[in-house]
Amino acid sequence: MRFAAPWMCVLGLCVLGLTLGGCHADGTGATPAQCRAIFNRLVEVELEEMGYRDPVLAERRQADLARRYQSEIEECVGKAIPPGAMACIVSAETAEGLSHECLR
Repeated sequence: MRFAAPWMCVLGLCVLGLTLGGCHADGTGATPAQCRAIFNRLVEVELEEMGYRDPVLAERRQADLARRYQSEIEECVGKAIPPGAMACIVSAETAEGLSHECLR
């Protein structure tokens, strides 16, 4: 199953938004674990929205995208994230909500 180009654009923009974002800083930057968790949740939500229900296929896709976007994930480290963002990310039900509500 191939990903549609618009989906990759949304993912790329969200990752870029995270790496460039810095609003509402609480004085500490994002850790590598937080950056990876944000990326993983974004991909998880996107896959659910696309209809991926097979956990094995979703896990493979997650790993493939993590390799593809490794440099963007690394750029996220140290960037400011809004207070409460991690709790919001965990509960986000859509990729749009995650990027527009949790990371702004």
